[in-house]
Amino acid sequence: MRAVPSLAAAFATFSRVPVPQRLLDRADWTGGALAALPAVGAVQGLVSGAWLLAAHALGVPAPVVAAVLVALPFAVNGGIHMDGFSDVADARSSHAARERKLEIMKDPHIGAFGVMAIVLYLLMQFSLFACWGPREGAALALVPLCALSRALGALSVVTLPHARPEGMAAALAGDDSRERASRRALIVQAVLAAVLLVVLAGARGACAPALALALFAAHRRRCLVEFGGITGDLAGWYIQVSELVMEAAIVLGGLF
Repeated sequence: MRAVPSLAAAFATFSRVPVPQRLLDRADWTGGALAALPAVGAVQGLVSGAWLLAAHALGVPAPVVAAVLVALPFAVNGGIHMDGFSDVADARSSHAARERKLEIMKDPHIGAFGVMAIVLYLLMQFSLFACWGPREGAALALVPLCALSRALGALSVVTLPHARPEGMAAALAGDDSRERASRRALIVQAVLAAVLLVVLAGARGACAPALALALFAAHRRRCLVEFGGITGDLAGWYIQVSELVMEAAIVLGGLF
């Protein structure tokens, strides 16, 4: 799996970062986009960490720092994973049969439960970021944190059956050989991100990746039982929730 074509596909699919046409012409859409998804998270974390360090150095009030930190991911990734998060919230709140839930997630319109879920999510994230410390390690920890959530989210796509074989997740995963290649790349990136997160967050920061892995196990089981497999929306739900869980672990752990 070639790095540059994979990165081009990942950033073109999962971010608003401009990708030159010459790279798009060589992009590896099948398999490569998912395998390089953690790199998109790393860029998001880097942008957020840079803002955090600059804001604290300039004495920007904590509520303003937190508000920008909440908004920055939308500027980087266009809210693609939050869209999946809201779709899953609508589907699960319907208490309908499996087929109907899949139809709700496919519907481009957002329902009341999806709106409420987004509002509550952003409120909780704002509260956590308002308490985020100014230390360099705290800021840089956002890089592996965002990469780890995407590595595990993409890993769910290439290790679970697809609930909608015609969906975007199935198309990006490709055939069995492509899934195996993506799986290996994502496992390596997940391990590296988890180790780096512990290094930057300190010894007690180990609870953040541990909670992300526990959520991953529960997420896999729920996808199989409730939906019969994985979809892009379900992967997006995991990415958003795992980020929030890891942020809460770091802040509430009193590390910074």
